[in-house]
Amino acid sequence: MKIKAIGGEFGLIERIKKKTNLYSEDSEEVIVGIGDDAAVLNYNKNSYVLFTTDMLVENDHFSLKYSIPEQIGMKAIEQNVSDIASMGGLPKFAVISLALPNNADVGFIDKLYYGINKKARKYKIDIVGGNITHSKEIIVNVAMLGFVEKKHLALRSGAKIGDFIFCSGNVGSSTTGLELLRNNKRGKSIKKHLEPKSRLGLAQKLVKIGVNSMIDVSDGVASEVKHICDESKAGAIIYSDKVPISRNTIIDAKKIKKNPIDLALYGGEDFELVFTASKNKSKQLKKYDVSVIGEIVDKKYGVKLIRNNKKQNIESGFDHFNRIRV
Repeated sequence: MKIKAIGGEFGLIERIKKKTNLYSEDSEEVIVGIGDDAAVLNYNKNSYVLFTTDMLVENDHFSLKYSIPEQIGMKAIEQNVSDIASMGGLPKFAVISLALPNNADVGFIDKLYYGINKKARKYKIDIVGGNITHSKEIIVNVAMLGFVEKKHLALRSGAKIGDFIFCSGNVGSSTTGLELLRNNKRGKSIKKHLEPKSRLGLAQKLVKIGVNSMIDVSDGVASEVKHICDESKAGAIIYSDKVPISRNTIIDAKKIKKNPIDLALYGGEDFELVFTASKNKSKQLKKYDVSVIGEIVDKKYGVKLIRNNKKQNIESGFDHFNRIRV
């Protein structure tokens, strides 16, 4: 049986979840295991440890035709910081593992670590170890630990019926930038793909106001809302005309003859935040760079998209086993 037959990436995650480390479900030390942006582990009376990992694979997540080593290193840190941010925490420690071809250039590694260290300094992360092995293509894997105050922990599972669904910043730009590169076009969205930034500072403000659930946009807005609904056992209505898309993304999408709404809903790697909060928080949230894009409803209604005044099922989002290589 092939991975696609069990539902692709997310079907595989569910399969692994059912078969892995069942002891953890009864452990007082494991608060949240597989199924969120980071694992949540008990630490002390006031705080939890957050534990996440992510990797970048050459010709799948990046191409040396488009990216310089510094950008790859920066992105490796940013995508992990984004996971910690979406849980309401602050990153603290990381280990870096590399798989490299035998003919890898030492200068490439120096520049890669320049990017890694640049972001580590920005977020005050200590790089405390790692591993190196060989492979046919370059792989950069980061495992990161962070801490979150218990009262500020944000999970995918906390959405409540009646919550507004919010999205930070603008989305769709990273996928638009990638499509520009693939089609040998120019545009401002390219930098958004090559040098994405997490929303750590914003996330810290949001959890202090109080959110019920949160996730980062790594697989597209529609997919992230569905993840929240799956874990919260709820449904959702997303209004496509409310999804925030920048003018630059709209301009660049025209160059590649793509609908920017599709790129925002079903693309990935924007590292913005999708979160839910009660309606009475709306006034406090207005001062931040966030937009209301929908509402949490009863599970029986499913997860629906309102587009051109018509209700439709959302499609699947970004899937690592159903993608075109860069």
